[in-house]
Amino acid sequence: MNLTPKEFELLLCEFSKQDLPKNFTVEHDIKDIGGESENQRQIDTKIKGKLGVSDILICGESKNWNKPVGSETIDGLVGKYLSGEIRANKVIVFSNQGYTAPAINRAKQIGIELIEPKELGVPIKNIPFIIGVGYLGQMIITATHKSPQQNLMAINPNDYVILKGDERISFQQNVFRLIRLKLREIEDKSIFTNYSEFELIDNNVLYELKQKSGYKYNADFEIKVSMKWVYFFEFLPSGILHHLNTNEDKFINLQNNDETHLQNVLMSPTKQDFENREECIKKVVEKNFGYTFNMCLVDPDRNKTHPQEPIFSLV
Repeated sequence: MNLTPKEFELLLCEFSKQDLPKNFTVEHDIKDIGGESENQRQIDTKIKGKLGVSDILICGESKNWNKPVGSETIDGLVGKYLSGEIRANKVIVFSNQGYTAPAINRAKQIGIELIEPKELGVPIKNIPFIIGVGYLGQMIITATHKSPQQNLMAINPNDYVILKGDERISFQQNVFRLIRLKLREIEDKSIFTNYSEFELIDNNVLYELKQKSGYKYNADFEIKVSMKWVYFFEFLPSGILHHLNTNEDKFINLQNNDETHLQNVLMSPTKQDFENREECIKKVVEKNFGYTFNMCLVDPDRNKTHPQEPIFSLV
């Protein structure tokens, strides 16, 4: 995929946004006045923020050239950024065709960060974006009641109306929300983790029974829920870069946000799916350099009334 100079510069901006503290900002194509030349100096990527009481400035340059960056270019960046001209704390260089050996040696000695495509000349590649879509399955429910007041319980979960503030929701909807909350508390969700069963505890739940409308009861519920997962995937463009200083490969998600990621996969007419997690890992994850993984749950109430038009909730 051939990128325009602007698109190549924006890819460095997206790379720079990764792992930054929240108070840092990333700007593209900024003109600053040089402290020594007093002329306008163009900066492809300008990163600003605070660490403690210190103001931090990181500047990035993108070189979408058809040849490697040489040591003379590194020397020019030293004069531009690491002198009294711009006074950057750190410099990042992104070269489409890599660097000469002298340029790498010079940059590493000075502390300049070097980025290049993992496959030189190909900064954007299509990789699988995987969405695990979860459906509520069988539930085993244990209900206990400790209050001295009269209480009625039901065998069928469909007989319960759960009262949450001003809401009257189904038992399945309550379980759906509990699982969604539990999954959102997991920071690093992985396709290698088995999410096929959850054990939930929901204490002092206020409810009505459909056959006794208007009478309120309460109980503690212990719920064991099995989950059915379907794994959809689609190949979408992503940045695949290599950081020479640490010898690490970096993946740049270009789907803007998780909602876009979800829509671009599930709405794609060419998406594929697996109902078996191990098969998805074997045939998709292990056969590609990189991948992304996200999860969503299908609203159980909507699934009953409009199974062809589900509502997905990202977790």
